[in-house]
Amino acid sequence: MPKKGLPKEAIGPRLEPDARRAHLLAVGTSVFGSKAYDEVQIDQIAQQAGVSRGLLYHYFPSKRVFFAAIVQVGYDEILEVTRPDPSLSPAEQLQTGLGAYLDYVESHPHMYRAIFRSAASLEQTVQEVVNRNLDLQTRRILTALGGTPAPQSLPYLAVRAWLAFLIQAVLDWLDHGAQGDRQKLIDICVGALRGATVAAQQSVNPAHNVGRALT
Repeated sequence: MPKKGLPKEAIGPRLEPDARRAHLLAVGTSVFGSKAYDEVQIDQIAQQAGVSRGLLYHYFPSKRVFFAAIVQVGYDEILEVTRPDPSLSPAEQLQTGLGAYLDYVESHPHMYRAIFRSAASLEQTVQEVVNRNLDLQTRRILTALGGTPAPQSLPYLAVRAWLAFLIQAVLDWLDHGAQGDRQKLIDICVGALRGATVAAQQSVNPAHNVGRALT
């Protein structure tokens, strides 16, 4: 029998700390994935998770820290679904990866907008998660293209800038109801990456061009 005065939302199955944290992240991901960041209330998440607000704050001291942890979960999922298949050519890997990326974005439009367009995206904790994962994606792309993922090199900066182009292009695509031709969007993004890597590599070594891998 629950103790007198204990809030209903605090009544739930006992879980080990790691399991409880994973449960809260799963519930939070579902909520943030269906609503804009500013519309989400921590009380809503606590209620859906079957815990007290205080217990949620025990694991995540603020809404933005909680959201940053959820962003990391989202990036882990994106990195998994876009994992390169080494049996494919670099061009095929990029086409397949962009297709999987758009599939994920279409399934999680509120989350994508929250990461890159909401007030939360300006908060340092969230920025650190985003930048860390964009750097990881940059290294992955350069490796697939046969380049050297050296930070601050021109090819590295070119791919990093291309990711910003991709994000904005996808946001615009979402804003128009994702009704545009997916393949045309992919082709535009592939062309932009080819141009960026060609220009960067030619500045470093005209005899070698990582962009050729995309032709």
